[in-house]
Amino acid sequence: MRFIKFRYQRRKSSILGIVLRPIVSIGVYSKSNVIFIDDVLADTGADISVLPRNLGELLVDDITKGRYVEIKGVVPSANLISYIHHFKIQLGEKIFPAPVAVADSDNVPPILGRGKALDLFNAKFNKGREAIFEV
Repeated sequence: MRFIKFRYQRRKSSILGIVLRPIVSIGVYSKSNVIFIDDVLADTGADISVLPRNLGELLVDDITKGRYVEIKGVVPSANLISYIHHFKIQLGEKIFPAPVAVADSDNVPPILGRGKALDLFNAKFNKGREAIFEV
């Protein structure tokens, strides 16, 4: 068994001030490109992984060629227009295919969600200090 650990990172919250968040590093592979992102929120409450538009445009020529979706979160009246693309994601040594919503906005953080991503791992979120993934 192998494990990869990520220390929680301090981030500013407009509601709570400084908070600690589980931030991971991933690689994202498309048919024509690869990018590595060091500041990705591991979000067990997110159904799908999300990339902001500027990162999606590094992976595909036209983000709008993906399947159109409107993502809703805690506020049901707020929609994030996105386009579903299928990429390979690398977390540690493990590479796996996953649907990713490329947002039609740069005002969203990169998120590694549950669907076909975090759900593939045994993970432990250790008391706000570190996230540990079995790979």
